[in-house]
Amino acid sequence: MSENFLDFTISFFNKINLHTLMISITKPIPEEADLGLRKEISKEIPISILDFNDIDPYFHQHHIIYICTDQFLCNYILIPIPDDTNSTVLFAGPFLTERTDIHRTTRLCNQLEIPPILHRFINQYFSSLPCITEQTLLENYLYTFGENLYGPGLFQVQYLKQLEKKETSYVSELNPHSDETLMKRLEERYQMEGQLIDAISRGDFNKAMHLSSNLAFHNIDNRSTYPLRSVKNNLLTFNTICRKGAELGNVHPVHLDEMSRRMAIKIENMTSPDQDKEVHRDVLKNYCHMVQQKTTTGFSPTMQRVMNHVFQNITDPTLTLQTTAQALSLSKTYLSALFKKETNCTFTTYINQKRIEHGIFLLNTTNLQIQEIAGECGFLDVNYFTRIFQKEKHMTPSQYRRMIQEHS
Repeated sequence: MSENFLDFTISFFNKINLHTLMISITKPIPEEADLGLRKEISKEIPISILDFNDIDPYFHQHHIIYICTDQFLCNYILIPIPDDTNSTVLFAGPFLTERTDIHRTTRLCNQLEIPPILHRFINQYFSSLPCITEQTLLENYLYTFGENLYGPGLFQVQYLKQLEKKETSYVSELNPHSDETLMKRLEERYQMEGQLIDAISRGDFNKAMHLSSNLAFHNIDNRSTYPLRSVKNNLLTFNTICRKGAELGNVHPVHLDEMSRRMAIKIENMTSPDQDKEVHRDVLKNYCHMVQQKTTTGFSPTMQRVMNHVFQNITDPTLTLQTTAQALSLSKTYLSALFKKETNCTFTTYINQKRIEHGIFLLNTTNLQIQEIAGECGFLDVNYFTRIFQKEKHMTPSQYRRMIQEHS
């Protein structure tokens, strides 16, 4: 087992928002292991891993990787790491395996007889945990890890349930710093939201996707008793965040309004909460693509007016240098020279490029016929549209559509 693979695993867990610690099985589990849950709500004395019910006291020597579930339905991964003391464990978690909502957390609080004064904290706590529903994927990773750590066939992956209700002495009121903890998490989310908006404003999809994969953007609203409604509410909030980012990227409001409307419809048409990752990615991709294609950042104020006019009238087949100059009260000669200076291409070339970009957008996001797409892009002649498209992309619109369908 190389340290590189262990480092890779810790990095992987962190990427999917799993908190990790290296702890000793002979010492009390640190308070931060469960992100402060028991410290905030109970008077329990910290226990060690070996105090878990039904755990193999020699699991370190037997190379047993545990996936534990406690009475709060929080899950943890215990991976014994070979060393001189045979006591070091990589402790990862907590995480959930089912989506949380206020109905579920209230039911759990009632089952565990948690005082009502602590319910708000419990609800906020659960909304901050990562949810890993793909258990098979997680197991496969742990088997891969075990093969690299101990060798094929020399380890086990077992589930350890700690679901029986324990006699727990709960605090009668929250500590003063509990609200501070919640405020800190809220501040961190807004800080990350600012970074996400900045990435979207630059059309940086990869950076924005990395930031928005943080659980903070998936559990903003869990007040609904229906998981699908909660997912939709979260995505509608995310849609607003993306729109703010695109606005900061100097995209004209007419495009922002249209994109926001289309994405809201897409969200409301969801039929299952399991679609959230796909829709989340699609919303973000569309906004970043829009910024890349329609931003006016870096151009002079006059040129920004011209570009916004072009964007708003890209579907108009009569859009020309002459009509644009007249609409903006500019000299045709001046506009032609300005365009060449700031874009390094002619007005006609620029219009064709933007129309083809709009065509690509429609090919990716609609089922419109090629002839309809040509009309939506301001081409009266579908053959001319096809010829310009092929010149720009080295394939016909039909070939492009088949390509994206094959890779979707």
